[in-house]
Amino acid sequence: MNFIDKLLCWIGSFLGWLDKTTGSYTLALFIFAFVVELLLLPIAIKQQKTSIKQARLRPKEMAIRKKYAGRNDQVTQQKVAQEIQEMYQKENFSPFAGCLPLLLQMPVILALYQVVINPLHYVMGVGSEAIKALQAFVTAAADAGGLGMTIGRSNGTIVLIDAIRDHWADIQSKFVAFVEGGGYDMPVGTTATSALGEISAAYDKGLPDFSLFGINLGEIPDITKPSWLWVVPVLTFVVYFFSMKLTRKFSYQPSNGQSEKQMGCSNTVMDVTMPLMSVYFTFVVPAAIGVYWIFKSILGTVKQFILSRAMPMPTFTEEDYKAAEREYAGKPVTKEKRKLDLDANRGNPKSLFHVDDEDYTPPEDDEMFDTERRVAAEKTGAVETAPLKEDKPDRSKKNNKKKDEKEEKEDGNDGDAE
Repeated sequence: MNFIDKLLCWIGSFLGWLDKTTGSYTLALFIFAFVVELLLLPIAIKQQKTSIKQARLRPKEMAIRKKYAGRNDQVTQQKVAQEIQEMYQKENFSPFAGCLPLLLQMPVILALYQVVINPLHYVMGVGSEAIKALQAFVTAAADAGGLGMTIGRSNGTIVLIDAIRDHWADIQSKFVAFVEGGGYDMPVGTTATSALGEISAAYDKGLPDFSLFGINLGEIPDITKPSWLWVVPVLTFVVYFFSMKLTRKFSYQPSNGQSEKQMGCSNTVMDVTMPLMSVYFTFVVPAAIGVYWIFKSILGTVKQFILSRAMPMPTFTEEDYKAAEREYAGKPVTKEKRKLDLDANRGNPKSLFHVDDEDYTPPEDDEMFDTERRVAAEKTGAVETAPLKEDKPDRSKKNNKKKDEKEEKEDGNDGDAE
């Protein structure tokens, strides 16, 4: 048993103690979920502080996006992203700082979830090999010496606990013979007798009771057979739906360049898709797991509400947004700066749009601008190429030469006449 497994067994012992103390495994799950949220509170506070700092930069970010509004070419979008990133660096803010708390808490949540879904191992202390042998015995056909039960849809051991409680006499009398008869290959150093001893110790200790109001939450809801267990998937959908809406209301939601209409569509899809996914999972795991998800979702929403009141998001006036727009409005681009930019990027034009900080509109007689636009068009294939002005032959010199020759000839004729 490695360190992580030992740690989870210690946590499982705490969940078992809650079960014995409260006399209800469901109530123990609620308290356990509450303790988990308390443990994750420092991470949530850090994430809230990061969101507040990002929210304070919203007027400046909106000013940058407004400056380039209406232009969706790739070069412009890259310019917008670059300016926003430079603004973040200037304000000593990293947009990835908000992801770190989520990354830190995900392993914790997944590990604790294993404790909840595998109480036979982490709460009751039964070894993994004994559990595998018991599952093989329970699911084997009766003519093969097993119990012929169908429990394969669960990845956990909650259903096995119900099997021990309901078929303990059969397990005592048939389990060892089944394993020794080749029903399950025990690894070296373990025997069927020792595995049965571990299961017996768990049975004597007292198995968790998954019933709530007469409903056995240790069973898996069957979508083809309506029952009271369907209450769990229905509540899961309702709780997740409102939890997502309320959490979005209590926390900062960056726009990422999306319009309000686009964000509304994305949020609507998420508000329906995520709860439906949670409903699907509640039909493939024991109902007790669904109850744990419901508890955790409710507690998480309450926690976010409290944080939003203790550490509120900043609010802005119209003047705040105008001040940011003035800050990032910039100054008109001179022809000299335009020429420097053109010389620096002449070999690799990517857009017919000018995406400098300011919208410089050159006069019609600006030959340098016309040349730049023509070169860009040739590179992109947007228009058919035509000779540039400087590429056309200079006919003025030739005409002047002919004129000089004609005048010399006329002067010569005049001399002869004299």
